Amino acid sequence: MRKLFTAVLIATLSLVLIEAPVLAAPASSPLAPLGVVVAAENANVGTGVTSSGATIYDGDRLQTQSNSSLRVRLGTGQMVLRQNTVADVHTFPNGFSANLDSGTVIVSSAAGQTFQVIADGATVRPANAEPTSGQISMISPTVLIFTGTRGTLEVTMGDEVKTVEAGSSYRLEVQPEDPGPNPDAPHATARNHFLWIVIPVVGVVTAVVVWRALVSPAAPTNLKVN
Repeated sequence: MRKLFTAVLIATLSLVLIEAPVLAAPASSPLAPLGVVVAAENANVGTGVTSSGATIYDGDRLQTQSNSSLRVRLGTGQMVLRQNTVADVHTFPNGFSANLDSGTVIVSSAAGQTFQVIADGATVRPANAEPTSGQISMISPTVLIFTGTRGTLEVTMGDEVKTVEAGSSYRLEVQPEDPGPNPDAPHATARNHFLWIVIPVVGVVTAVVVWRALVSPAAPTNLKVN
């Protein structure tokens, strides 16, 4: 009986020692940081107001209010949230991924790195391994604007693929399929139309200036975005 009691006691203590580190850590504790806040003005990471130096984890929601901005470094890439912007960030092979819910983001990647921005069904990523940057704006649930500021962006929407070169800007309008004379009839092959509209060069120049001011390593960390 004494040997049996001793064996049970040893087994119990061993189990407690093994489980103790697991119980001590929160169930939702991330394994590794995704990035860091470089500069923040009236911005939030998760549910709290953030500041320069704060850590960003996979799944964090980044949000800016009016007259505020947020600049984050995600690995070797960077992302700037302009005012009234909401985006969720996630880990992504050799880079980072962001789901844009509203507003405007400026994203950049170094050579050999990548990023992915998902906005209302469109997926934006570098077209190759060259350093790439661009601006993505969600104007409405059916209107997006893409501006290339460095390298080449690749925009995928449905089965359509569009490349946006540096110095060019496009407006994407999603137009639902015309239901025809009988809107209640089934349309097995119905699909949305995507209308690409070139934006004049003046708007592109403005976007490039904003990108250089916000993403350049020499940019001041207290820059205000209006």
